[in-house]
Amino acid sequence: RRRLGQQAQSSYALRKIRGMPMRIPLDATDEAILVALRENGRRPYRDIAREIGVSEGTVRGRVRKLEQVGALRFLAFVDPMQLGNSVLALMLVRVEGRTQDAIVAALSGWSETTYVSTLAGRADIYAQLICADADALGEVIARTRALPGVLETETMLELGVHKFTYSHAGATR
Repeated sequence: RRRLGQQAQSSYALRKIRGMPMRIPLDATDEAILVALRENGRRPYRDIAREIGVSEGTVRGRVRKLEQVGALRFLAFVDPMQLGNSVLALMLVRVEGRTQDAIVAALSGWSETTYVSTLAGRADIYAQLICADADALGEVIARTRALPGVLETETMLELGVHKFTYSHAGATR
């Protein structure tokens, strides 16, 4: 059984409010809860509470707080490779600077897009795509290239998913 020390190690969850990053302090209890949920997001709060030495109500309240401020979201990962007849692709997009927000909004609104982020590096935008087949992927690529401000796209096919996890730099594990 892991016990939390008297002195809380602090780390932060990063959240954007009105476009401005805001740091939310996390104490040792929050960290321990996040570690447990990262291992198994469906784990009962009662089990987590026993493991870290707090009440079930404390775990429930902390999880609710982290969800409300946007630091924690529960998602189900469906592996498209296991579902058959689908193509998983990664697309890097270079854009004219002033058009980036509009292109992000367009990509984010498409049903084939499962993840969109902005980057620093050789590309400006990263998009993960799940399409029914190669023809559907080709249509999404053409639609992306037709967006005003798109300078270049690079698309890679994902052949298999071997590891899928999210963690943050302050994680204790």
